[in-house]
Amino acid sequence: MGMYTEIYINVDLKKDTPDDVIGVLKAMCDQECNEVLVDYPYKWICLFSNMSYYTPSTNCRFLEFDTISNKWSLLGKGDIKNYGNEIEEFFEWIMPYVDGYPGDFIGYSRYEEDQKPTLIFLPEDEDT
Repeated sequence: MGMYTEIYINVDLKKDTPDDVIGVLKAMCDQECNEVLVDYPYKWICLFSNMSYYTPSTNCRFLEFDTISNKWSLLGKGDIKNYGNEIEEFFEWIMPYVDGYPGDFIGYSRYEEDQKPTLIFLPEDEDT
């Protein structure tokens, strides 16, 4: 059966987020297995899917462009067998494109046997 890890992310993306990054997120949210995801961990296609009964049986994958702010927002929740650290890789990959202040909360991961999640924050400025 295996052990599962839950992921949750809720962020605005910077206005200058590259189109290829948006393309990857669109593929993940539409769950379309296409060439856009070839160079990324294979489990990213189901990162925002309900893959187990060890966490609440919910999932969410929502990517939206706001024409007033001219930027994208991402809301995602799911769970996978995180044996290759795909969740950590995803947070590391998306971090440079998240619009926020140093120390802002952006999401969490939670291993199925843990009572408390690991909270994910934007890195603090190295100059402070």
